[in-house]
Amino acid sequence: MLYLQTLGAVDLRGATRLEIRPILAQPKRLALLVFLALAGKAAFRRRDTIVSMFWPEQDEHHARSALRQAVRFLRVELGAAAIVSRGEEEIGLDAGLLQCDALEFEAACAALEWEAALEIYRGDLLTGWTLADVSSEFEGWLEAQRGRLRRLASQAAWARVEAAERLGDPVAAAPLARRAVELFPYDEAGLRRLMRILDRRGDRAGALHAYQSFRSRLHTEYGVGPSPETEAVVAAIRSRAEPIWESPLRGWPSESAKPAPPSPA
Repeated sequence: MLYLQTLGAVDLRGATRLEIRPILAQPKRLALLVFLALAGKAAFRRRDTIVSMFWPEQDEHHARSALRQAVRFLRVELGAAAIVSRGEEEIGLDAGLLQCDALEFEAACAALEWEAALEIYRGDLLTGWTLADVSSEFEGWLEAQRGRLRRLASQAAWARVEAAERLGDPVAAAPLARRAVELFPYDEAGLRRLMRILDRRGDRAGALHAYQSFRSRLHTEYGVGPSPETEAVVAAIRSRAEPIWESPLRGWPSESAKPAPPSPA
């Protein structure tokens, strides 16, 4: 079994759990391995797609030659059965030989195993990677995958927030809500929900700080301010003499007193 870690720090290990350093030392071939892995189980990538992404500056003959060399290299390091073909134009990975954290994360989310999903998600896909001599198509694919997985992680965090809320546990809900907003920082509905959670916990200062950070980020990057809905939540928090919720012994307010925050998009 091969173990490929792509979320956060990148790692690749064999059955003995030792690093497969020859591949880790060659970023483009490692990126090819990740590209094949993220196709999913029993899925294949077309050779013409691969060569256009990874060797965009070469003519077709030389690009296909480079791909054949990369595949031979991966088979030597991973085992001949690791890279499989379907006809002349498609290649993929033997799913039975590879364990990939990104695929495990997606499977946990699909099974609604939110706690397990958040444990697997240690950071963005291929965090900090910059790969030279690849196409803008590959860069776009990588950014799209990063965004998709980050959104899934944010949804997982919100699902755990909802579970904590059902148990009447604002102490557990607050850090999970913070993580959800950090993962998807421009989700304004999520920000409002975080502010309400912090306010119910008695952390009015934390709620207002979250708002100020969001407001500053919007202004700096887009030159706009928060929506009227968000400003209304801020005004309500500022206008009260006392927070909604003050002590763990008092618990959550009644349903009639709780605002009904929209689920983040």
